[in-house]
Amino acid sequence: MARNSIFDDDLGESPAAASASASSLFADDVAGAGDSPWDLPTPKKGSRADLVKTLLPASDVPESYVDIFDALLALGEKRGAGVSLTGVKKTLGAGGLSPDDQARILEIVMPGGHESATGFGREEFNTLLALIGLAQEKEDITLDGVDERRKNLPEPSLPSLTTAKHAQTSESPPTPTLQPPATPPSKPAGGRPSPSRPRDVRKDSMDFPEVDPWGSPALHKGHNHADGNGSTPRTKSAGRSGNLPRTVSTLTSSSAAPDGNPSPMRDAGRGGWAGDDSAGNPTFSTPSGGAIGGNGFGGPSDDDGDLNNAGTPGRSIGGGRVTARGVEEVVVVTVLPEKEGMFMFQHRNYQVSSARRASKVIRRYSDFVWLLNCLQKRYPFRQLPLLPPKRVAVNGNHLSSDASFIEKRRRGLARFTNSLVRHPVLNQEQLVIMFLTVPTELSVWRKQATISVQEEFTGKALPPTLEDSLPTNLNETFDTVRSGIRRSAEIYINLCNLLERLAKRNEGVAADYLRLSLSLQSLTEVSASTYAVDTNDVPMLNSGLDATAKHLSASQSLLEDEARAWDEGVLEDLKRQRDALVSAREMFDRAERLSKDTIPALERKIESNESKLAGLRGRPRETLKPGEIEKVEDAIIHDKQSIVAQHARGVFIKECLRDELSYFQHSQYHVSRLHQDWSQERVKYAELQADNWRSLNEEVEGMPVGE
Repeated sequence: MARNSIFDDDLGESPAAASASASSLFADDVAGAGDSPWDLPTPKKGSRADLVKTLLPASDVPESYVDIFDALLALGEKRGAGVSLTGVKKTLGAGGLSPDDQARILEIVMPGGHESATGFGREEFNTLLALIGLAQEKEDITLDGVDERRKNLPEPSLPSLTTAKHAQTSESPPTPTLQPPATPPSKPAGGRPSPSRPRDVRKDSMDFPEVDPWGSPALHKGHNHADGNGSTPRTKSAGRSGNLPRTVSTLTSSSAAPDGNPSPMRDAGRGGWAGDDSAGNPTFSTPSGGAIGGNGFGGPSDDDGDLNNAGTPGRSIGGGRVTARGVEEVVVVTVLPEKEGMFMFQHRNYQVSSARRASKVIRRYSDFVWLLNCLQKRYPFRQLPLLPPKRVAVNGNHLSSDASFIEKRRRGLARFTNSLVRHPVLNQEQLVIMFLTVPTELSVWRKQATISVQEEFTGKALPPTLEDSLPTNLNETFDTVRSGIRRSAEIYINLCNLLERLAKRNEGVAADYLRLSLSLQSLTEVSASTYAVDTNDVPMLNSGLDATAKHLSASQSLLEDEARAWDEGVLEDLKRQRDALVSAREMFDRAERLSKDTIPALERKIESNESKLAGLRGRPRETLKPGEIEKVEDAIIHDKQSIVAQHARGVFIKECLRDELSYFQHSQYHVSRLHQDWSQERVKYAELQADNWRSLNEEVEGMPVGE
């Protein structure tokens, strides 16, 4: 009789048993595809995945569980804030378990074979270690068994990981015995030479398939993105962040820049943004002493100063490129691990860092929303970047606290911020500068600062030669470009979703390669009994099976790296281009809505008032009311001034749109670099895979063929 499991972790049921009515968020369901590794998990498997994450919290496990997890992170087996799939595989291998037991444990802790963007968390890893311990003690490998041993958890024996832990903590340079994943062997001298290419994957993605303001298809639930910069590991210490307390008293006083000198942006004595008065209360000032957002805008920018990010990699994904305008500024947005607030009112905080500005500030999502609202009022005819949504509902479930959604939102906020600092006008906006440099809570600063968000053309006189300098066919050019941008934005939205699906499928193939490798290793254990009639050729047979399993494992590592490179490289580049197109599309939409004037109506009103004024002047003076003529004259003058102002505004709008299109024109070069980088990456991984399979072909030549 089958054993009933309170956790439903019986592995005998096929994934195809899921309800046929469940629809794929990728819209790629096909007949018989229920067991595809990249299909969404069934409700049953999704429930088990949640149990794995919550079954053994960190407070309920032995200290050895914590040490092993930390040892893997120290060895570089890290994905997001957790352990990578390769690290999980190493842990299973270090336990000396049979391939069958390894495959069963892997299916329990990672149903569907999907690796999360945030990695294998500490709680999930605790469950993995408990299952390994049960297997070593020859007990049932089930979640029920783990639950029964909750008060007396087994401590697995993992000698290689323990040795690596001691090596990391010793004073001598670390020499861990745990080896990195198998890599493709070098190509034999007699074969075709393959250019040497580094296997490092681009990790500096600054910048999610947001169900987003650009109207892309449904959110890919469970499709995660992460990178080295964006995920902050959870520490054991209390509080959000050790060095960034969110208090006004410490951050509004004079603080030190990275070089140890007081920062001019934070030192009140130097006229910085924030300081303390004699009573210790935070005070704020503007560079010009006037209102922020008023005439003080457009001042000189500090972007041409010395660069402080000399250690930045040569190509940071989504930014940091060397262009004709110089090195692009890169702003890093990081999710702080701890939430802030009470109960239902908790929220996430983000650290926004700029090496060029030597600033690190903490902002919440609502701060970004406030900034965009201000910019929309002041710069409605500029390409304003897009914000990711606050939360998304998929099948009635809100994902505002889902780990993958948080990571995607972080990337969206990073793209938003980097678009601002790279825009030639917006990067000089005082609101943007202060958003990036005011070290205190933005809500406190907003209450004390005088902020004006008048439209950028307000009060500007029209230069006499500006209107004549504009091309006569400018409106036709606008219509043509707007039509092309609309179509291009739709195509790029679709491209981003297609590439996300391809990266997800790569992850699924990698997980299946791992299962294939474990299954082939299991075959070597039964080969002797299977061919017991004559075992002379069994050693050579097993040698070939081991070689195939080894190269499948190497291919699995390459596929994981490639999927990560797609996610953090070309996908982010595509999203940057998509955002630029959608920003331009929205700019034209706003211009159509906000650039309308009332000049024809005013002209008719002036004509009517002039006729009325002529009639009044023809009447006897004693029949007129006091001030009646003057009132009509004032109305005519006011209407004529309004016509002049509206005409000037229309010219300024055209000039602004022309300048924005000139700036947008440079995005075509980003497209060129995107395809160049992607093609180079495809060649690299294709050659690595080819070398791997070529080496396998040579190793299986010695397998018995009965001739």
